[in-house]
Amino acid sequence: MQRELLISSLIGGSPLLLKRRSASFRAIRSGVLAAAECKQRFTRFLSRRSAKFALALLVALAILLRLQPILVEPSAVWPDEIFQTSEPAHRLVFGSGLVAWEFQLGVRSWILPGVIAGLMELSRIIGNGPDYYLPVIAVGFASLAAVPVVCCFLWCRPLFGITGALLAGFAVAIAAEPVYFGARTLSEAVAGHLLVVAIWVLEPGYPVISRRRLFVGGALLGLVLATRVQLAPAVAVAMLWTNWRADRGRLAATVAGVAAILAAVGVLDTLTLGYPFASVWRYVLYNVLYGVSSTFGVEPWPYYLLGELGVWGGAGATMLLLTAIGAWRLPLLLVVSVVILAVHSGIAHKEYRFIYPAIVAVTVLAGVGLAQMASWAREWLIGRTMAGTAAAAISAALAVAWWGVASSQVWNGATLTAYRRWMHDSLAAASFVAHGPAPCGVGLYGLGDDWKAYGGYTYFHRPAPMYWPKDEAALAATAGAFDTLLYTKPPPAALGFATAHCIGEVCIAQRAGSCRTVPMIPLPLPDPLVELARR
Repeated sequence: MQRELLISSLIGGSPLLLKRRSASFRAIRSGVLAAAECKQRFTRFLSRRSAKFALALLVALAILLRLQPILVEPSAVWPDEIFQTSEPAHRLVFGSGLVAWEFQLGVRSWILPGVIAGLMELSRIIGNGPDYYLPVIAVGFASLAAVPVVCCFLWCRPLFGITGALLAGFAVAIAAEPVYFGARTLSEAVAGHLLVVAIWVLEPGYPVISRRRLFVGGALLGLVLATRVQLAPAVAVAMLWTNWRADRGRLAATVAGVAAILAAVGVLDTLTLGYPFASVWRYVLYNVLYGVSSTFGVEPWPYYLLGELGVWGGAGATMLLLTAIGAWRLPLLLVVSVVILAVHSGIAHKEYRFIYPAIVAVTVLAGVGLAQMASWAREWLIGRTMAGTAAAAISAALAVAWWGVASSQVWNGATLTAYRRWMHDSLAAASFVAHGPAPCGVGLYGLGDDWKAYGGYTYFHRPAPMYWPKDEAALAATAGAFDTLLYTKPPPAALGFATAHCIGEVCIAQRAGSCRTVPMIPLPLPDPLVELARR
């Protein structure tokens, strides 16, 4: 009381007035603090919302870029992306489709064709035909291909902040090889994207203790195995790495996820092929015991390494540097990539697409490396007395320009330029026929194994029989079975076909009259299996 009287005498006023003023000061102070806290929360909210919006734009960019080589400039480098996936799905949904030897002998699982069949059925809500189901399929697979962009962003956000994370995601979004292969209906492409997601789920940059998350990560690894069994060593490495010295509960949750998916795959194979894991067993049997894969060509062990360096060309130094820097942050991705490369280098039959899962992982590492380089550049500029905002902007702009030049070099290089032209004319010609009057039969002539080049019924979408005579004599013998002919070598004038339209190297000719009934020839079996099929 004496203290209050003393203070009151110094500042004037009664003790009661002093108490009121003190309460007012505390209220004002609390209000100021509350306002400051609200402002901080609002700023964080805007920052998070801006980051989500920017990430959404980045994902949209990735999807649009991956649609370009599928819908805008259609091409197909390997027949497998049609005849192992879309064609059996078309046969399942619409009743027409060429049956490749793998489905004649039950070598392929129905997982991917089943998913694509579901997308085809979904597209029928808006319309019927390739104008509807091809874009729906492409968007679906492009969306999956954009998920590694999100994973790269999430890995980099705690390391480099939102700006660095967006920069890393941007690198993955516009990288040339993921853009070209990303939306293709290839098992390698699907498995590569799932593998990156599985690694992020199990190794996000902090210890994972959620059993549910561990189960999901294991399930994703199981899907990788089910989609591409050749990735089994990489899956094993990922499981060992993420569960090394972990408690039994964590390992059990991951294994349970793998087991759940494999059990479902076993049931699917039983329902569609006769017994559990029939597709895996037959795949190993025909390719290892009978050597079927080698009949499609063999390459020396450095094929992938030298080939990838050739694809990168002048951007090779950039890719190697950024990958090495990114591996410092995410070593598991590098280890998995090396395992994939080593395993596939030991297999005699080699194709560029087989190592796509390693390419995706390396691209993510390069994105991380690019964000790290930009972070170092920003710190260096700040150390030279430049303002933080300006330093961040300049370093990010230089990183974007550097990566943009490197990606452009790969995209416009000889390899991807040639790939973007393969089958383009023949697929466009097949689409032209699909939009014209319904033929009573379709002939394909001049490209050797013509059934491969024109995309089958996936692109024709006509229930008319299809023929591919190998020479002029065979053409003359079967010409009465079709009234529409797609050719790269002009047919004899006596057959009565008149050219109606040409697309690049491929022309479409038609004749008047009806078609006689001629049985379609089944797709050929590989030479090592011809004798086996006769038994």
